[in-house]
Amino acid sequence: MNWHTASLSEIKLLQSCAVNNNFVANNYSALNCILYQNKFNSKIMIQNGWIFERYENNCKFCFSFPHKIEGFLPQEPSHGSEITDILQLHAKEAKEEKATLYFHNVTLEEKNILIANFPNAKVEEAPESGDYIYLTENLGQLPGSKYSKKRNHINQFKKKYADFHFEALNENNLTDARLIEEKWLLENADFAKENGSIADLEAELKIISFALDNFGTFKEDCEMAGGILYVEKTPVAFCLASRLSGDVTDIHFEKCLSPFARDGGYAVINNAFAKTVTTKFINREEDLGIEGLRKAKLSYYPEKVLEKFFVIIDSE
Repeated sequence: MNWHTASLSEIKLLQSCAVNNNFVANNYSALNCILYQNKFNSKIMIQNGWIFERYENNCKFCFSFPHKIEGFLPQEPSHGSEITDILQLHAKEAKEEKATLYFHNVTLEEKNILIANFPNAKVEEAPESGDYIYLTENLGQLPGSKYSKKRNHINQFKKKYADFHFEALNENNLTDARLIEEKWLLENADFAKENGSIADLEAELKIISFALDNFGTFKEDCEMAGGILYVEKTPVAFCLASRLSGDVTDIHFEKCLSPFARDGGYAVINNAFAKTVTTKFINREEDLGIEGLRKAKLSYYPEKVLEKFFVIIDSE
């Protein structure tokens, strides 16, 4: 199996696969596939019109569920279908290496297909990896009493910073996004060192820098977008997103500097960017099992939290 590191020249193909399959799960984002390949030592393989992906997790090689580039989902997860033959490629490789076969971050439908094809499969729920899916209309309009706190946060920000404005991310303000990320990292460095997560934040800085370095390519090939929140001329918050599929925009990063975050900055940039989104849904990704992050994501009343699973298959 010809595993290799995904290149920028392949992002159009990855994006076509995401759109044709109408993906909702953020781990199948074309942009994420490129951005996180160094952090997780991920590789892809393109064979017979299918895309395969593997990456490292806790020193184990794990696989994503394979997908046909032109779009494919069997009506029933039965043996004898095309997906059965494709899955057997993974099983054969694992058997040759005498290794356990791990499928990570699979959806409910994919989990059922794996179970049908591998009777010895063991399933683990992965709530920390579940995606928070929102109606774009709700995030842009914040309607009704349940969003009153969010509207209050925005009004609080407006009252204190009457001279704020929002700009769509473009070639002329990328430096401002970098500046926010660098300041945000400095603000959070001490706490991150104390809880052992500084390496993750430093890796995130590199990922964001790479995304901004290649803004033109990503904007053209996967509709990368975002925005920057300014108070007077000072950039204080930014977000970075891309088109995941026809119905879904994926927000990859959202950062606000501490003083402005306390005054409602996150609510402001979230609402302002949502007003620019044309897809029906917004995926704000997972909570990573962090309680504060979970509460923050639930406070926006997701339309659903997309279930994710780990499926473990011992080689025979």
